[in-house]
Amino acid sequence: MKQLILIFMILISFSATGQEKKAVWDYPVKPGSEEWKKFQSNEEMVNACQIPDAILSFPTLSTEELADLCLRYPLINDIFAFDNLNSGLNKLFGDFNGIRAFYRKNDVSSNLLNRYVQQIQSISFLDEKYTDYEKGKYIVTMSLLEVLLCRSVGQNDVSYENAKEILKALVNGYERKIKYADYFKGIGFRSNVYSRVHVISEMNKQNMERLPQKENNPANFSGMADEQTLQVIDELSYQLIK
Repeated sequence: MKQLILIFMILISFSATGQEKKAVWDYPVKPGSEEWKKFQSNEEMVNACQIPDAILSFPTLSTEELADLCLRYPLINDIFAFDNLNSGLNKLFGDFNGIRAFYRKNDVSSNLLNRYVQQIQSISFLDEKYTDYEKGKYIVTMSLLEVLLCRSVGQNDVSYENAKEILKALVNGYERKIKYADYFKGIGFRSNVYSRVHVISEMNKQNMERLPQKENNPANFSGMADEQTLQVIDELSYQLIK
């Protein structure tokens, strides 16, 4: 009965005529709430944040709407709780049914690319009189989109030309981050280096042969790069986007 009521409510939310679609669902328990504070483990938090199957299986749930839900996932920033970004991404995919459903979409890479391009084009947001919290959210979102973008190249049937467009955007993002270096210390640069390494590798595995330590280079796991590694990554990036 509860399942039927839930489906009925979803149908109503999608049946509005001439109006922009509203979010069909939101996470019932969020960080900071009294209920959230009662959780005793990460497992309890993860279980509370799963998207109902009735939502994920709804025929007209668009890639855009599912992406919005994924980016609002209360634990998504846990990706950056690991020095090894591979581990952070693997935990996200292992824990969260929404991200797995999202990456099964055919247009996941184009959706993420569009979002990332919009993000880097609005980087002057950091010059405005917004709160530190708002600016921090902007910075973290940009880094999230970078690591999710590079995973989309490996998870989906993305063509060489599509990968090239993603790499172009990441190079553009890196150049803009340099201009706002004070805001993007640490993970802000690591996420970009990490993502470029993975896209470069997906475009041609032999590119990794040029990196010091090759596939064992820390940039491939954490985005941390010494001067020599960063020089190679920059050279490969600009060569491949010509």
